Amino acid sequence: MIEKYIQLDKRRNQTISKQLELSLYSIIMSKSFPDDYSFPPVQELADSLQVHVKDVQTAYNALLKSNILVFVDSYKIKKNILPTAQNYVLRAIVESIKAIGLEPKIVHIDQISLTSASIKKSIKEFDEDDNLVLVKRIYTGNDHPIVYLNEYLSTKYLPDINTLDLTDFKFYPYVFEVKKDTYTVKREMRIDRMPKYVAHALSHSEGIPSIHTTSKCYNSEGHLIEASEIWAVADYFKFTVDVDL
Repeated sequence: MIEKYIQLDKRRNQTISKQLELSLYSIIMSKSFPDDYSFPPVQELADSLQVHVKDVQTAYNALLKSNILVFVDSYKIKKNILPTAQNYVLRAIVESIKAIGLEPKIVHIDQISLTSASIKKSIKEFDEDDNLVLVKRIYTGNDHPIVYLNEYLSTKYLPDINTLDLTDFKFYPYVFEVKKDTYTVKREMRIDRMPKYVAHALSHSEGIPSIHTTSKCYNSEGHLIEASEIWAVADYFKFTVDVDL
């Protein structure tokens, strides 16, 4: 069953065992297999994927070491490892990085002015007559890039946003403390394969497992004023979070 979800590419500059490990991790965290699901034996999976037995065993061993799998007669998903059981809540990215023992730093990439129409395919629900500021940044821990952020801010409802220096800007204190309102925030967090442009920015391989969070903030009249998209390297973060800055 699981074999049909696995994607390997022998042309990539990454070992087959590592590709298999990351692919299995991503599948486990996104497909919600039951706790009693038994993974194929090493030889069976190697044969079906046409790879070396050693590559499968190395991938399984890595997932055992990471407490993703357990072995009792067969390889099984560790109980309560899936995202639905981990009770993720969003907290400030810099605080989350500190919580795992690393020194956080914000690296500003770019600040771009956009019309709402130009991003309708990716971030929807902004007013049709709105213009946006897109801020791109990376968060590092001990100088290792581990979080990528795209932040979209409405110039219609946050009219002075274009005049501010957004290099180290803390978005949510600005929205909630400076631009006070009764806001509604909707978030979704899931495990996804990292897209190429994000992986490149974080110096990782395309398709590695990542914690992908989307967040939308609506004012009291129901207008979308802020939206963010966050990609965090899953190897670093097994954290709980409440406000993303």
